[in-house]
Amino acid sequence: MEKDNHYCICIGRKFCSGGRNVAALVAEQLGIKVYDRDLLKKAAQNTGFSEKFFDEADEEKTRKGLRGLFMSHLSGNGLSNNYLSNESIFNMQSEAIRHIHEQEDCVFIGRCSDYVLRDSDRLLNVFIAADIDDRVARVCRHADNGMTQSKALSLIEDIDRKRSSYYNYFTGRTWGDPAVYDICLNSSTLGYEKCAEMIVALAKERLKI
Repeated sequence: MEKDNHYCICIGRKFCSGGRNVAALVAEQLGIKVYDRDLLKKAAQNTGFSEKFFDEADEEKTRKGLRGLFMSHLSGNGLSNNYLSNESIFNMQSEAIRHIHEQEDCVFIGRCSDYVLRDSDRLLNVFIAADIDDRVARVCRHADNGMTQSKALSLIEDIDRKRSSYYNYFTGRTWGDPAVYDICLNSSTLGYEKCAEMIVALAKERLKI
């Protein structure tokens, strides 16, 4: 089998664990790009569907369960109704992930990228968690004045549940299970900078950067 020309670091994360912050630091240290919601735009560009279609079926927004969504888009004949299953949307997004990986070294955040690229020989899978008190405090810091600790905890549990359902459904794996990842880190214990340093060091060793 041909070796991949480009490497990829896939970062899964619990909500408000600082996964995006860690990913940004990793990318900065390695001089590569981070893909998060950019994937939705890329998938939309590749397929001609509106970005909102992908947004509505994204890992944190499948409020009605993993069922098909009725959507509309402008076709050559005007507005037409189309049925896109979540599986179809996932497959389109997966194609965008694979295409990016073929073109450049990068960091992916979530969206089952570790599973989509499972056959790559230059892949590092990471999971970021954090203590619940720190996550609640972070939500409260970044939310409006009406956010209580109780509401913050409910929000965290809700989004974690959606991410878990999305990941487990499409991969057949268990979201957050240490056996799935190459390294799992607690950002409360280590801090963002140390997490990034450890990921970069492991990437350089494992991926021959």
